[in-house]
Amino acid sequence: MNRIVKGRDGSKVFTELRQDILKLTLSPGTVIDEASIATRHSVSRTPIREAIIQLISEGLVIRDRRVARVAPLNFDDLPRIYDALVMSSRIVQRLAAEKRTETDLAEIEQRMREFDALCDEGNGVQRQDANVAFHMSIARAGRNHFFSDFYERMLLTSSRLSRACFSSEGNSKGQGNGELKQHLTETTRQHRLIFEAIRDRDVEAADRLAVEHQNLSFTRLKVAIFSRASESSINMPLNLASNKDPQNG
Repeated sequence: MNRIVKGRDGSKVFTELRQDILKLTLSPGTVIDEASIATRHSVSRTPIREAIIQLISEGLVIRDRRVARVAPLNFDDLPRIYDALVMSSRIVQRLAAEKRTETDLAEIEQRMREFDALCDEGNGVQRQDANVAFHMSIARAGRNHFFSDFYERMLLTSSRLSRACFSSEGNSKGQGNGELKQHLTETTRQHRLIFEAIRDRDVEAADRLAVEHQNLSFTRLKVAIFSRASESSINMPLNLASNKDPQNG
């Protein structure tokens, strides 16, 4: 997305707030306290308000009367999020296969390799950031910021849901979790196929793989959601703020 935050102070505030929201350090529904942020960063409220405006545009913050809050998470929205993400994924991958340059391919491959390296040594937060970076490198190759901006927003929404769902599950290192290792192996395999389809300008394969890839992620997420809901017999809490790493790739 095009960033509207200007200046070093504004960029720093925006980056830190964004990471706190994505990592659930700031829980869904939390009020953004401008005074405490200003004190912590030794800045005026102007860069904070600029950052909030940008976070609202990304769907990470909402206005609630006179206050700004971290956008809520609603697992009931999962089917609609899936529809939006799979359709936008199909579009950006088709466009990338049509319009990519050699420079684009180099970036996509680099992001793919960065994700692969984190499957053995990284934690869930690092993997998820690398996964978003991989997919956004594809979106940029399509040369249409309207689609890529929307796609990024859907990726971030999906990432927050995943982190809320997996944040309380033990160690995120792939070596100790057979199901996770299997999921990451399939994820890296699909990333490679997506890269090859874009490299070969195979638009139809890129389209088909977009659907398969989103099915992989959302099937795992749905299983985890329903499993936790069944175990607790109550609605899954949406205000998780655990500092443990999510396990999903």
